[in-house]
Amino acid sequence: MIRKYLKYLLPALALLGVAAAAAMVEEGNRTPPATKPLFQPAEAPFSSYIFGPGIVEASTQNIAIGTPVSGIVTAIYVKWGEQVKTGAPLFKVDTRDLDAQLLPAKAKVNEADALRSSAMASVEQAEETLAKAENHLRVGETLSPGVSVSAEDLANRRYDAEIAKAALYSAQAQVQQVQAQIASAEAQVRQIEDEIRIRTVRAPVSGSILQLQIFPGEYAQSGVLTTPLMVLGNDTVLYVRVEIDQSDAWRFHADAPALAYVRGNANLKTMLQYVRTDPEVVPQALLTGDATQRTDTRVLHVIYRFERAALPTYVGQLMDVFVQAPPIEGATVRTPGANDQKPAIQRDSAGEGRRP
Repeated sequence: MIRKYLKYLLPALALLGVAAAAAMVEEGNRTPPATKPLFQPAEAPFSSYIFGPGIVEASTQNIAIGTPVSGIVTAIYVKWGEQVKTGAPLFKVDTRDLDAQLLPAKAKVNEADALRSSAMASVEQAEETLAKAENHLRVGETLSPGVSVSAEDLANRRYDAEIAKAALYSAQAQVQQVQAQIASAEAQVRQIEDEIRIRTVRAPVSGSILQLQIFPGEYAQSGVLTTPLMVLGNDTVLYVRVEIDQSDAWRFHADAPALAYVRGNANLKTMLQYVRTDPEVVPQALLTGDATQRTDTRVLHVIYRFERAALPTYVGQLMDVFVQAPPIEGATVRTPGANDQKPAIQRDSAGEGRRP
């Protein structure tokens, strides 16, 4: 009985396998649905334009704060986001080694100053002795030689005056020597005090603490760091650094209107005010805000500004910037896409922008 049904079961299973394989092939050849963009790209506000990605930065640029000497951080005087003025203390590096050197250096100054007082007293005494000897000599020279004063006595008076004069010169030389010692000791004290002062790092400009990457007890390394100890910048007025491809640089005009969109929300936009154009075309850097960035082409940096209250943006945020430019037949410029920082915008024969 079982053999009778097996005769039909095996062909049926084969047919089911063929059908499943055909269904899988058909499913594999089916075109997948388009991925919905995470955000809608900004629409170009001008009929002819140049697009450039931009990054928000402080009006003073983002200043990476370092330390002139390495050491343990003993104090932090600011907080994240705090406004500081020029010269305000930011943090302090350990000064205990210098404090230990300062005490004996000041002791040397006091010791040399005491020697100067003694040397000055010797000078005064030598001046009195010289004055007496010279007066004694003048009196002898007014007397008649061989009558009122002997030649030997007059010679002795001259000798005493010369001895007193030499003693005065010696005392004065000793004073000068002590004064040189005092100057050297005071210079050493000033040097140590200066080294102590520079271990308190101060704000070079007025601005906000944009980053704070060092804390009390940590070791602060001097030199150029991948991650700066602090980042300071004036963010009352924000700048946008826009990268314009070198192929479009000749079409750029400083007085052309420019509009910036916040990356991720095309409804947040503001008109920009031109500040300056960096005079050199440089290798393009991916706008990540990192200290080390990959490069692939050359771009012109154009700096614009806008008031902080105009948009809810932060330093380091990416923006999409459109600058009005004269049309040109066959021109191709970059515009933002849904998932790409630099997709292409194609232009028709009239130079009008359209999406591919």
